[in-house]
Amino acid sequence: MAFFLLCTIPFWTSIVIRMISWIPLLGRNGLVNTTLMSLGITDAPLEWLLYSDFAVVLALTHLYTLFMVVPIFNSMMRIDRSLIEAAADAGASGVQTLVNVIIPLAKPGIIIGSIFVVTIVMGDFLTIGIMGGQQIASVDKTIQTEIQYLQFPFAAANAVLLLVAVIFAISALLRMVDIRREL
Repeated sequence: MAFFLLCTIPFWTSIVIRMISWIPLLGRNGLVNTTLMSLGITDAPLEWLLYSDFAVVLALTHLYTLFMVVPIFNSMMRIDRSLIEAAADAGASGVQTLVNVIIPLAKPGIIIGSIFVVTIVMGDFLTIGIMGGQQIASVDKTIQTEIQYLQFPFAAANAVLLLVAVIFAISALLRMVDIRREL
C-alpha cells in the first residue's frame, strides 16, 4: 500500500511539467552527464540521453506508469492470501509462486493496464516531439504534420489507420480477459 501511494506522488503535478523535467536531467550539461563526467566514467557528454528514442521511452514510461500500476494493484489486492500460503505449503519457491499463482491471477490487471497505456501512448505526439527533439518519426507526429500543411485527406486516412490498429490491439487484449467480471 505504501509503495502504491509513493507511485502516485509524481502524478500530483502536470504531465507537461513531468515530461519537461527530464530535459535538465538528460541534457548535454544536465545532471546525468555532469555526474558521469565528474566521476570519470565518460570524457564527453552522452548525446543519446536527450532527443533520442531512449528519452522518448524513458519519458513515456515515467508519464504513464500509474496507468499500468493501478489496475495491477487492484488485481493483486483481490488475490486471496491463502492461495499464496497454499503454494508455499506445497513447496513452491517464490519464483514458482509468482509465475504459477500471482501472475495468472493478476493477468486481468496487466491486460487492463496495457489497454490504458496503449490507447494513451498512441495519441501522445507531444512527448515524442519534445523528448525526441522533433526527430523521432511516429504515426501521430505524421498526422500532426499533415494537418499543419493542410493535407487533411492524408491526415484523416492515417488517423483511421491508427484507430483501426488500436482497436485491433485492444480487441486482441480483450479476448484474453473477461473485462465485465473485472469491473
